[in-house]
Amino acid sequence: MIRVRIIADTVERAQSLAGALSENDRIEILETRSLAGESDLDHGALVDATIAIGLSPDEVHRIRGPVVVLAEPTGVQRFGRAVRAWLPLTAAIDEIEAAVFAAAHDFFVLTAEQARRHLRKEASENENAFAEALTARELQVLRMLADGFGNKEIGAELGISEHTAKFHVSQILSKLGVQSRAEAVAIGMRRGLVPI
Repeated sequence: MIRVRIIADTVERAQSLAGALSENDRIEILETRSLAGESDLDHGALVDATIAIGLSPDEVHRIRGPVVVLAEPTGVQRFGRAVRAWLPLTAAIDEIEAAVFAAAHDFFVLTAEQARRHLRKEASENENAFAEALTARELQVLRMLADGFGNKEIGAELGISEHTAKFHVSQILSKLGVQSRAEAVAIGMRRGLVPI
């Protein structure tokens, strides 16, 4: 049984959600209340998770323990560490239930849109880290690999020995975690490091 309290900007919102959640026999609502100017948001029953509805980031910061936030998207990033899930005010009851179970077990929940944004950001950060991992010379050599140059041709073009060109290719393969030049070029193209 997951013990839950609901703190909302209005009593009506808190009671409405409590009524909907009471249908789930694995959730026990221990407390429903409105913010109503209270300074201490943590007095009351010991719970596994708190649902905060329509509260500001500053108000949510005052709640200890796992929190599921139902709020408008503005300022979501400022809600703080205790937040295990942020859902829009229009979230379906099954989404809220799933978020409560996850929060009570110390998991984080992302909506499909939040996951897409997170993955895009992570991919962008990885791409930047990847670009920084290769030196300017290695990027130059990677682009020459894409043009079909061999070690001897790379050396001649760059005014370096064939051995040094081979060393650069080896470094590129190692940094990219691939076994072949073709794989290195394919990754370079996907990351936008090699012009198509």
